[in-house]
Amino acid sequence: MKTTPLKSFLFFIQAIGFICTSYLPIYLLHKGYSATEVGMLLAIGPFASLISEPIGGYLSDKFRSIKKVLLFCVAGMLFSGFVFFQLDSFTALAILIYCLFFFLAPTGGLSDSLSQKTAIKMNVTFGSIRMWGSLGYGISSITIGYLLSYLGVENIVIPFMFFCFIVFIISIFLTDIKVTDGSESKVNFRDAFHLLKSVPFTVFLVIVLFITLGHRANDLYLSVFIQKVGGTETTIGWAFFWGVTTEVLVFFTSGYWYRKYNDLTFIIFAAILYGIRFIGMSFASSSVELIFYQLLHGITFGVFFTVALSYVTKIVPARLQSTGHVLLISVFFGYSGMISALIGGKFIDTYSIFSLYLFIGCAAIFGAILLMIYSHFVKVENKTISA
Repeated sequence: MKTTPLKSFLFFIQAIGFICTSYLPIYLLHKGYSATEVGMLLAIGPFASLISEPIGGYLSDKFRSIKKVLLFCVAGMLFSGFVFFQLDSFTALAILIYCLFFFLAPTGGLSDSLSQKTAIKMNVTFGSIRMWGSLGYGISSITIGYLLSYLGVENIVIPFMFFCFIVFIISIFLTDIKVTDGSESKVNFRDAFHLLKSVPFTVFLVIVLFITLGHRANDLYLSVFIQKVGGTETTIGWAFFWGVTTEVLVFFTSGYWYRKYNDLTFIIFAAILYGIRFIGMSFASSSVELIFYQLLHGITFGVFFTVALSYVTKIVPARLQSTGHVLLISVFFGYSGMISALIGGKFIDTYSIFSLYLFIGCAAIFGAILLMIYSHFVKVENKTISA
């Protein structure tokens, strides 16, 4: 079984994700909107994902095909993204940014779910496949940074459309993985909703929300932070590049460090490090310091995401794995993204971006404490939710 199409898809879809998170705030500020208005527009994307990601996961489980859902999403993303970058009206931008993220949001969760299933099928580590997405994010952070410093951020549509066309072509060559638990019955809404009735699963998602607020706020506002302390578009690219470089190393070596301890121990460690990282950034006074703290990105995100996805795989039925993965990713990138976008813009306008980072650092530490309590009361290792 060939994994080249999947790895290529991860590479380029993450490049698109980089454009839509790291440079979209700069693009909107360039168009003359305030930080609060930018925060409102950025919050629409995660809000759209709250609907589209669960639908994408449900449909992929119901029709037993991630590939078909990804093809549909990429086509919708291609069209809505092109229209979005031609607009100036706040209302029109709000409508089109909803459409853009409605199609873009499920691609990350579904491709990660397909990667997890492929890794299990081929008896390799998830990280060895997922690292290609990180490489795409990292390499695009450098190339797009230099490109936009030459073209100007107002021409962000050029790299966006280029990557979208490539992803659409690659999607045609993806291979679905059939994963069952011995039951061939079709998935329905009641089965999917049953996952949320599980106390261990739902409580875990709530705790993840506190920890990932900082992750998403940093995705959205690090570029603004770097400019605040005197950095340029090129500096922004290098900051994300070095962060993702360490992420690739964590994914690449996951076969060596993963399973040394239980899943929750790894997740708690990553949560504490998230807190230390963002609290430290709140005292930064130069772009060099911010780049230094970005080196921790690989450990925080790489460890947290890899193990959290594996943890969810263990506690949901096999036939609902895509739904379980996408619900986790909906919280990780959707709910936390919407909240961090809204409070981030307000914090920046009312207080400062330094206060924002202090807040999200404290939220991560609070989430780590909740995880410690959770680990004492919930024993879910090697168990699954009965469906």
